[in-house]
Amino acid sequence: MKDLLAERLLAKVLGWTSEQVAVERPIVQALAAYKYDEYQQFSAGSRFIESLALWLDQFQSAHERRDAYEFVKTKLVFCSSAELRHLVEMAYPDHIRPILLDAAGGSDRRFRPSSTASTDEFRIRQRQCLFLGLSDGARIDSFRRANPALNHEQIWQTHELSQPRVDKLLSKLSEHLEDILGRPPEAHERRFRTLVLLDDFSASGTSYFSLPADAPTGGKIFSFFDDVCGEKPAARLIDPNDVEVITVLYMATEQAINHLQKASQATWGARGIQFRIEVVQPLPNEMKLALGQGAPINSLIEHPNYYDPALMDSHLSKGGTSDVRFGYADCGLPLVLHHNTPNNSISLLFAYETLKFRGLFPRIQRHREMS
Repeated sequence: MKDLLAERLLAKVLGWTSEQVAVERPIVQALAAYKYDEYQQFSAGSRFIESLALWLDQFQSAHERRDAYEFVKTKLVFCSSAELRHLVEMAYPDHIRPILLDAAGGSDRRFRPSSTASTDEFRIRQRQCLFLGLSDGARIDSFRRANPALNHEQIWQTHELSQPRVDKLLSKLSEHLEDILGRPPEAHERRFRTLVLLDDFSASGTSYFSLPADAPTGGKIFSFFDDVCGEKPAARLIDPNDVEVITVLYMATEQAINHLQKASQATWGARGIQFRIEVVQPLPNEMKLALGQGAPINSLIEHPNYYDPALMDSHLSKGGTSDVRFGYADCGLPLVLHHNTPNNSISLLFAYETLKFRGLFPRIQRHREMS
């Protein structure tokens, strides 16, 4: 009954005729059933069609409501939990394992990957690989379950490592290498030769390396760089002359990839440490919305009645923009993740429920809640 009322409200808001209802209703129901009802930040009891009707009702004219509806129907990108889990499952076999096979088998691996994978050299190389999460979004539990060939003792949920954790990681590495080698490993073998930093999504890359990209002084990966290249316990994990650092993101924009490449060169590269950026699902620049593009949705993004300046806070101002109509750091994404809308998406999508203009998929305020 509630869904039926929401559909009637939507038809009224958009001024649909009975013929238009017959065409559009199955489309909206399919969008809700297959994806959008999954959004985890809808209020208790609220679902997509109700949220869509209330969101559209905030626009002043019928023409604006039709433009907003067309944007949702044709441009919005929604990543479901099943799709994100699939990206997690692809990360090791499609992106990391080939690198380890190349390292273990050299040029011969390309022609005989199966035989290379069965060698002790590959097993050692695989065990000397350490996987660390950069945030809860790394989904370490799913990553572990998807990769039974990896040992649980070489996967840890955070890159912030205490002295006892470093001791245990090295102790288990030594123990397992002895099982493979049939002898105690030598000192140079008891180090990790590949560090893999995992996370789910990045649009700007500035949470990993602060701006400017060519001289970062903060961020999660910058802090880890400081730890392993300084005098912190984590420095014992590697030999800086024999290690590669791989940042693996399940989804990332070209803007984030470019930022990470420059910042990694300015940190890892400057210390002579090899590095790579691997992205399971890149998001092309073509999907990005920007000021002055002239698309119908742009007039709504830039309209003063559909943006609340209260959305801006000290965290969002770090993106270097005066407002966040086009999201943090002007990323301009039409993107929603099933668990929370990124603040890099346009404000029409993520604006908080408490503001004068409410987003279609309102975001939870992580940083303000923690402060």
